[in-house]
Amino acid sequence: MYCLPGTRVILRHTGERAVVVGRIDDDTLMVRLEDTHGVEIPAFEEDLLLARTTAAEGPAGAVPPHRAVEEPAAPLRRQIKSAQPLAQPQGVSVVFEPMPGRDGSVSRYTVWLLNDTAQESLFEVILDTANRLVLEAEGKLEATSALELGVMLTDDLSDRPEVHLNCQRITTEGLAAPVEKHLRIRAKTFFNARQAIPILGIEGHRFVLLEPLDASVQTPPPGTDLREYARQHTRKPAVQPLPHARPIDPYNVAELAQFSNEIDLHAEKLFPNYRELDRGQILHLQLAHFRAFLEKAMRLGISRVFVIHGVGEGRLRKAIAEELRQHPGVWKFKNEYHRKYGYGATEVIFY
Repeated sequence: MYCLPGTRVILRHTGERAVVVGRIDDDTLMVRLEDTHGVEIPAFEEDLLLARTTAAEGPAGAVPPHRAVEEPAAPLRRQIKSAQPLAQPQGVSVVFEPMPGRDGSVSRYTVWLLNDTAQESLFEVILDTANRLVLEAEGKLEATSALELGVMLTDDLSDRPEVHLNCQRITTEGLAAPVEKHLRIRAKTFFNARQAIPILGIEGHRFVLLEPLDASVQTPPPGTDLREYARQHTRKPAVQPLPHARPIDPYNVAELAQFSNEIDLHAEKLFPNYRELDRGQILHLQLAHFRAFLEKAMRLGISRVFVIHGVGEGRLRKAIAEELRQHPGVWKFKNEYHRKYGYGATEVIFY
């Protein structure tokens, strides 16, 4: 694909719309993002897709003087499957595939979610740094497969990247209880984790997030009394409560299906008679709705939620932040720019 200035495209990994402004070098273009007040960023040409056009709009991707292109093409996400199960699976991993440029230097990595076990899983994953959200994805992870998630820049390694995974394995008895994993990646550890990657057939940087279900199964030595061996190895160890353990109810299917992971705390959304209330009363009722929403999300085992508070004077946002700082079940929260909410929402991630 060769893009001329004025060509309308979408970013392959994020789905954002943009217009080509110019060319930086043989591989890189400068594009202007839509709906961002003219923000321009560099993008690799192979990461761009031509937007869909109608017959009246001329060649694909060309922007007519007085017409906007409708409906961008959906971003593609590669999936690679293995025909045979692996003899020694490691589990569900995040893999970073180096993408060297023409000079051999690596400025970015393709990020994969790899499952080399025989179990399928439902997943929700976030990769972020101290400065930005790198990617987020959710869906179904097939058995013995690798799913492309997006791209991480080499510069992100300097900003303390973290991976947050929420996973539910699909078993013959239904969905297993959700399991959460949080991984902080240090640059030195990252470069030491390079290895051959099964299924993908590449060398990359791999971090195991969830081990296989049968990882702890052991074979008794020859001549062992099987009844005695079974009695000894099926004894349940004493359970030590986690410091942030919380009761969840993942099997309330109806309530879980109806639950939305966002709440809008604007007064007009919550109270039909909000004009009759003073500001103090409104804030008190907003916080009551916020607390009830938070507790329900934790009870259902939800991994993260969005609390929409708007921008305004910031009274509600500050009150929410203060409560989140003191909440024992909250792992982290952030009020950063989001494509859907702008700066008007706080993202909350639970332990």
